[in-house]
Amino acid sequence: MGLINWIFDIYQHGKIDDARAEAAAARAEVSAIRQGSGGGVDAARLERTIGELALATKTLQRLMIEKGICTSSECAAKLREVDLEDGRADGRTPID
Repeated sequence: MGLINWIFDIYQHGKIDDARAEAAAARAEVSAIRQGSGGGVDAARLERTIGELALATKTLQRLMIEKGICTSSECAAKLREVDLEDGRADGRTPID
């Protein structure tokens, strides 16, 4: 089982790297939204970007559950754990 775990670990790290790249692209898009509107926020573009992020998040969560990587309750528990990492249970995480 060691080799299988090692292969799966490499695969997971690749997915994590992909997610980090997507997050960086999202941050760049938010920055472009601010800069492209004279320092203000283009609400329609921001709303579209948030919708895309919500869709990607929901898709990944559903895929993980359907593939048996985790259960809905495990996913919810991890969400609460990550939410508390900044010291507040507010349903958000810092974007840094």
